Amino acid sequence: MVEVEDVEETQLYADLRGFLLHADPTRTDVRRAATEAVLQVRDTPGRTQMVRHGIVPALARNVSHDDPHVAISALRGLVQLSAHGPSANQAVEDLTQAGGLNRMLEIVLSRPEDGSGEKNTGADWKQRVNLAMALLANMTRVEKGAVELVGRSLPDRAIVKPLVDADNTAESGILPTKPSLELILARFMNTSFIESTDYDALEGEVLDSDPSDPYQHFAAVLMNATQVEAGRQFALRIHRNPNRKDDLGWTVLERILVQLKSPNPLRRRGVAGTIRNCCLERDAAWWMLHVLNITKHILYPLAGPEELDLDEKKGLDPDLWLEGPDKKREPDHYTRLFLVEAILLLCSTGRKNREQLRLNRVYVVLKWADMVEEQEDVSECINECVQYLRRDEEGTEEGSSDKLVHDAYNKPSIAQQVGTSADFDDVD
Repeated sequence: MVEVEDVEETQLYADLRGFLLHADPTRTDVRRAATEAVLQVRDTPGRTQMVRHGIVPALARNVSHDDPHVAISALRGLVQLSAHGPSANQAVEDLTQAGGLNRMLEIVLSRPEDGSGEKNTGADWKQRVNLAMALLANMTRVEKGAVELVGRSLPDRAIVKPLVDADNTAESGILPTKPSLELILARFMNTSFIESTDYDALEGEVLDSDPSDPYQHFAAVLMNATQVEAGRQFALRIHRNPNRKDDLGWTVLERILVQLKSPNPLRRRGVAGTIRNCCLERDAAWWMLHVLNITKHILYPLAGPEELDLDEKKGLDPDLWLEGPDKKREPDHYTRLFLVEAILLLCSTGRKNREQLRLNRVYVVLKWADMVEEQEDVSECINECVQYLRRDEEGTEEGSSDKLVHDAYNKPSIAQQVGTSADFDDVD
């Protein structure tokens, strides 16, 4: 026998779906009230019931609504339903089936209108983009979403001109069809979209929903995308100008490394996770260590204000100690963890790569970082790295790893090598 409460609950959600899909275009007030009702449900059981009763597809129909209030509320509701809790993955699945990926891409690659249009002006546009990027991050948590995003090219109708080019010059021409990630990457790297913000005062949901950096969640999207091989290929592919023989090329990974110094912790965390995922590509490890010089970028956030002695500075990139007592260590737990995990993955790629890490003096930075590390998982990962870096390689004599570093940075002077004094005053 069906309980009366179950029948009433089913009818309640059926009514809510009906209001979200109200056919009368003049009754915007109905959709406003319906999306606001969704936002009022803050408890996990309530959100689970909304997902179970099909509210996600109905909300998805409202994310491109002409009324900014309806569109933003619908996006907020979808972010809440797909973020956490036992029904989050089902919400992502429902949103994907409802064509959510295309809808989010259209929003994040839209442009604010220059005139008096209501849909994409000013703060409303930034909120819509920020929430759509957050939804893309939620949708790409699962492998299916990551694969779909990486492999998708935008339809012609979604191709738009950038507000400014990469070098901040005036826009020109219509962009050819490109993979979605490349288009969003250009927006992510464009500082003209970002407003100055005190990020130290923001955390949790407040930071996630802050629209002052509308493309901040692309870092998480890229991290999720690089969990799959196609995403890592996107980040590591070398792009060259065929018209320039001297062009050494560039990679997405190389372009985003600067974000490790961003004041926005969400950018730093996502980029750190992307680096970690790229280190899964064993064949790319030598290139990352010797050509990209990835080590100094990984170590910079892990380095702190400690005063190093002369021996510790030998072989260590000066950027890691020149700031002295003003240097601040990365405060975000997950960013530190991802970076240390990246080092651990590089340590596992072979003897020659471990030797390079030793010569880069990775141990010096990790030693000081571990002394003040409060998170157990980060400290355990540091200890695993240290075991790799301090142990002697198989088939070598005891102390060979330390000797490698000592010999590399304690070479005798020219005068010592020729067996004479360092006084050359009388030499013609």
